[in-house]
Amino acid sequence: MKNCIILLFALTVSISSAFAQENVSIGPIAGVSFANLHGNMEHTNVKPGLTIGGFYNYSSKTGFGFSGQLLFTQLGAKTFEKTNEINLNYIQAPLFFTFFFGRYGDRFRPKLFVGPSLNFLVSAKDKDGNTLNGTSGNRYFNVFDLGITGGAGFNYELSQKIWLNFDVRYGVGLLDVARPDNVNIKNRNLGINVGLSFPLGTYDKKSGRLRTR
Repeated sequence: MKNCIILLFALTVSISSAFAQENVSIGPIAGVSFANLHGNMEHTNVKPGLTIGGFYNYSSKTGFGFSGQLLFTQLGAKTFEKTNEINLNYIQAPLFFTFFFGRYGDRFRPKLFVGPSLNFLVSAKDKDGNTLNGTSGNRYFNVFDLGITGGAGFNYELSQKIWLNFDVRYGVGLLDVARPDNVNIKNRNLGINVGLSFPLGTYDKKSGRLRTR
């Protein structure tokens, strides 16, 4: 797992450098997540939750871009005919490779994106706030989950260099979130998010430096 994380990080750095980005922006993001658990766990239902965090965007004149995000996201599922809940709260670090449609400089830019998501479990609780994860030596849920997320959306320039970022995304967990050998469940979630991006600077591909505004 450690080698997988290192490989993803190295791939992200190399690809983002190769894109020769010109524009760099940062901003806040918030939204709602509709989550469920899939596998051999029966009678689960979709559970809404909150997503909040921040992001940075790289964009280039070619239409390709890259976005890194740091999010707090509430996943899990409703259980026992919706009378209880499994609330799995994660710190997520999705890394998105993005393609923007239209021309560079257009005010409205539709986009598609896909990439891995590194998810770190913060807490696991039921509907009443009782912990579901035991002690450090007897945990039921794994503290790390690796997923892949894809989606579509658009960026719209509200004023000079200030952009509204909207997207709809679907995330699929690739790892079993439960530790017992007889249980196999994975995260799934649909997210709807809105953010605002503000200019940070311009990347000079010749010097390899970011010229801040």
